[in-house]
Amino acid sequence: MSGNSNIELLKWMLEDVRKVTLNGVEHLTEDQLFIPPVEGEYPIGAYLMHLAECEIYWLEVLSGIEQSEELKKEAYYDTWFDAFKTPSPPLTPPSKDDYHKVLKKSRSNFIDYISGMKDDELDEFVIRKSRDKEVKISKKWIIYHIIEHEAHHRGQMQMLIRKAGWNRK
Repeated sequence: MSGNSNIELLKWMLEDVRKVTLNGVEHLTEDQLFIPPVEGEYPIGAYLMHLAECEIYWLEVLSGIEQSEELKKEAYYDTWFDAFKTPSPPLTPPSKDDYHKVLKKSRSNFIDYISGMKDDELDEFVIRKSRDKEVKISKKWIIYHIIEHEAHHRGQMQMLIRKAGWNRK
């Protein structure tokens, strides 16, 4: 086993959770990704972009490196799903390729960064501003949170797909 077995395991988990997420929505049309599956809910596509948006955010926290404005714009960063500022969702359905491109790029950036880490760095802490205070968070928790967050929203998406009657045929 390599000296970075924990990093390698986390990378595998990130790849696996994404593969299962994408498999669960691949049968949906562009319109089904764009319209809310049930009243009062976000579209499935908004959930997908939210996964990328959170990866972008947490990579900035983890690395201290600002991510590209272009990628943020493509992911509808803070404008579609639970926007803190004025919501500005897309007016027309993004293509399936748009979703895949953004999800692939945000995950690739995240995995590229952690690939350069050593296992002992997982226990290091970063400081995140939260409201008026600073919060210490371990790098290990950030990576775990990305995995757990995607699994959580994947479950929500699958429930909404079933409620809408959009099950795979």
